Amino acid sequence: MVPLWFTLSALCFVGAAVLLYVDSDRRRGLGRRRKSWAKSHGFDYEPESSDIVKRWKRGVMSTVGDVTAKNVVLGQIRGEAVFIFDLEDVATVIALHRKVGTNVVVDVRLKDIKEPRESDVWLLGAIGPRMVYSTNLDAARRACDRRMVTFAHAAPDCAEIMWNEQNWTLVAMPVGSTRAQWDEGLLTVRQFNDLLRVLPPVPQPGQSATVGQGVRRGAAASRPFAPARPAELPAGRADQPPSRADVGRYTQQRPPARNGRQSAHHQR
Repeated sequence: MVPLWFTLSALCFVGAAVLLYVDSDRRRGLGRRRKSWAKSHGFDYEPESSDIVKRWKRGVMSTVGDVTAKNVVLGQIRGEAVFIFDLEDVATVIALHRKVGTNVVVDVRLKDIKEPRESDVWLLGAIGPRMVYSTNLDAARRACDRRMVTFAHAAPDCAEIMWNEQNWTLVAMPVGSTRAQWDEGLLTVRQFNDLLRVLPPVPQPGQSATVGQGVRRGAAASRPFAPARPAELPAGRADQPPSRADVGRYTQQRPPARNGRQSAHHQR
């Protein structure tokens, strides 16, 4: 009997070693593909970073603890910093810096994704295959016009969660996404960012602090949107060539322009 148990233990050990090797090889392969993809776009690549994930706390970031970003890509799109990175085995995240920050959070996610964990985020309604949540239902309702309805229907399924935080717009995708899906994710985060320009900017000193603050849940907040006729999304402008030396100045929180005008969950 003892030899049998010894043999079974040895087989389990060998099986575990094989699984670890396969997983390690898969991770190295993902890193090579991400590095190659970054080079093809003129972006920079870093194997990991423990700092950038501290910038965000909503969306898929609210479901992970103290993790390190893996396979990090950084560059510029239209003069604004962009990051692409993996969160362990949770998600691949694309983050685009916004020219004008806002205190209003809009979270758009597929219906089969669990609702946000944050206590200050409330349900607004459904747009096609996605649910919309926000910290300010009135401001989010104004942002959900016909273009947003069209976008919600046209956005790829790999963009499972889309949300914004202060000076950032983010998209969460499956961690096993492909190069083609990373390209789709870049286009999706740009389009979503453009649609959120109507959100009220962060109040300047002396302005009323009521703009951008959360509103109480209303009886009509949970009603779904009526279907709207699809409208064509505006074509994106050509990307500006990235420069690693300039990325740092776009990753810091910047005050809004003086004239107050705007420019330009992961648990199943």
